[in-house]
Amino acid sequence: MEFFNFDVGKNRIYNVDWLKTIAILAVLLLHCSSKYLMPDFVFQPNWYCGVFFESLSRFGVPLFIMVSGFLILRKDQPISSVPRRIKRVLIPFIFWLVVYVIAKFAMIYHSFDLIQFGYFLIQAFLDPTIVSIEFWFVYMIVGLYIFSPIITTWLHNAEIYEIEYFLIVWALISFVGFSNVDFLLYDYLKYFTGSIGYFILGYYLYIKQKSVLKNKNFGLVLFVAGTLLSFLGTVLSSMAIGGQSLLFFNLGDVTPNACLQAIGMFIIVLNTDCEKYSKSVNNAFVFCSIGSYGVYLANVLFINIFDKILSFNVMGNAALTIVLECIAVFIICNIFIRLMSKVPVLEKFSGI
Repeated sequence: MEFFNFDVGKNRIYNVDWLKTIAILAVLLLHCSSKYLMPDFVFQPNWYCGVFFESLSRFGVPLFIMVSGFLILRKDQPISSVPRRIKRVLIPFIFWLVVYVIAKFAMIYHSFDLIQFGYFLIQAFLDPTIVSIEFWFVYMIVGLYIFSPIITTWLHNAEIYEIEYFLIVWALISFVGFSNVDFLLYDYLKYFTGSIGYFILGYYLYIKQKSVLKNKNFGLVLFVAGTLLSFLGTVLSSMAIGGQSLLFFNLGDVTPNACLQAIGMFIIVLNTDCEKYSKSVNNAFVFCSIGSYGVYLANVLFINIFDKILSFNVMGNAALTIVLECIAVFIICNIFIRLMSKVPVLEKFSGI
């Protein structure tokens, strides 16, 4: 599938594999660090550590969306292509949703009741975040896929300044939403907000011929700026209210910090000559890239096993715990997803 497994044989775009691998690592790092963002830990060393790693990894999902825009929006998207894309996303998702529902149901209820389980399953399908928070991404990307034929028709007939107009309005309106300003006009401009901006931004950064957008140093500046904004913004806003503030970590919202990071990382990697690296290095990125969707769906389950069953903790050191858990989950998930893809009855659920 274009978003999760882009392969054009000899013309494979290794930069895309690098981007997707970095994005899924960022998602895992974010999920592994979130357990330290607890009100009881505020202003303690482990809390600062959690805030740092959370700040470092906010760009994961936005980067995935930008990669999707880069891949999909370059080509005409007939309406007939939409069902195929949605099917490739939803089949693995439904499998993992049921797995998470079973696990969650077993934790909540002490006995099995078929009607109660069925009701819980329906609730989870309507709002999958009740069983695992990261599942919001699936419905979001399905929405973008449904809208992609309309977007591509506009983009391929629009002047570059018209695309820039949309992105500027998107950024401004998104900032109003981020700042929580009570502004009635915002309610009527919401169609300019959300993940669609990242989707179009990935396409724009690909077609825009401007030297600064091809400069990896500029990308690094944006990434560092976004990371500092996340970290300092969270620490200072928490100090201001005398408790934990997660303004810069809002789930699913367009935040300036994550946006700067994602743009910066996209510029850095897209303008890196990946071909100069050895075949083994690029093959490793290809391996991780191909399994990235499956890893995204499965990772929280394995993180919960580490945290709640194994009580994984490296000498009480938050930094070591986060990093080692992230690496372990990344390796285990990739192996697990690849093994699934080799079993005929499970292959279509692997996301590969």
